[in-house]
Amino acid sequence: MTNGQVIALAIGLIALIGAVGVFSLAFRRERQSDSVGSFDREAQAASRRKRRETKMVAADADSPVATITDESAEAVANEKEILTVSEDEFGESRRRFLNRAIGATFGLYLASFIGTAVAFAWPKLSGGFGSIIDAGDVEEIRALTATPEGRIQPLYIAEAQSYVMPFDDSSASGTDFAEIPVIAGGFTALWQKCVHLGCRVPWCGSSQGFECPCHGSKYNAHGEYFAGPAPRNLDRFQVSVENGRLLINTGAVEQTAKADAPTIVYPQGPSC
Repeated sequence: MTNGQVIALAIGLIALIGAVGVFSLAFRRERQSDSVGSFDREAQAASRRKRRETKMVAADADSPVATITDESAEAVANEKEILTVSEDEFGESRRRFLNRAIGATFGLYLASFIGTAVAFAWPKLSGGFGSIIDAGDVEEIRALTATPEGRIQPLYIAEAQSYVMPFDDSSASGTDFAEIPVIAGGFTALWQKCVHLGCRVPWCGSSQGFECPCHGSKYNAHGEYFAGPAPRNLDRFQVSVENGRLLINTGAVEQTAKADAPTIVYPQGPSC
C-alpha cells in the first residue's frame, strides 16, 4: 500500500470516528428531551377557550344586554382557528429532524469509508494501473529508446505511468538495483512522479535526465538523484521479460536511496 493510500484510509477513519461521536451526542440529547416530556398543544387550546368563556361570562354579569361593538367584532374576525395535530405529526419536531439529518450524514460517512477500504483492498485482476502492464516487444523498445547519435530517448507508457529507460545489468552491479527486480532485458521502468511532492517529471533531452518543473529536483537517465529537494531516487516498478515482451508490474513499487556514485553520467548538456 502506497503512502497516498495510507493517508486516504486515515482520513476516512478520522471522519468515521467524528461521525460516530456526533451521532452519539445527538442520540443522547434526544433521549434526554424525551424523558422531560412533550408539549401538549390540545391542553393549551382548551385553556385559551376556557379563559375566553370566563371573560364572556363576566361581561354578561355586568351588562344585562350584551352588545357587540366594532372592537369585539374585529377581535372575533381576527381570531385564528386552532388546529389540533396528532402525536405522530407533533413528533416531527426540529430536534428530531436534526437528529435524523445527523444520522444520514453518519451513514454517508460510513458508506464512503467502507467503499474506500474495499477499493484499496480489492485485487485488480486485469488491466489498468496497479496491475501488470505489457510495455511491448523488447527489441522494438530497444530501437525506440536509442537515437542514431547514441543518446537516450525514453519510451513513455501512459497506462503504466512510467518511463521505460535503457539500463544494462552490468551497470547495476554493486548497487541497490542489483538486489531488487527492477531491471529486465536491459530496461527499467521509472514512475513518472517526483518523490518530493508528486509532480510529473518530464524528460530533458539536452541534459539527458529528468528535471522536475515544480521545485527543481533533478535525476539522471537511470532515475538516480542528482540535485534538488527530493529525498531519494525516482521510484520504479518491478519488471520482467516473458516471451520477448517487457512486463511492468505497476502494483509493485521499489524505492532506493541516493547513491554515492551514479551509474550514468549527468548532465550531458544544458538543462531544459
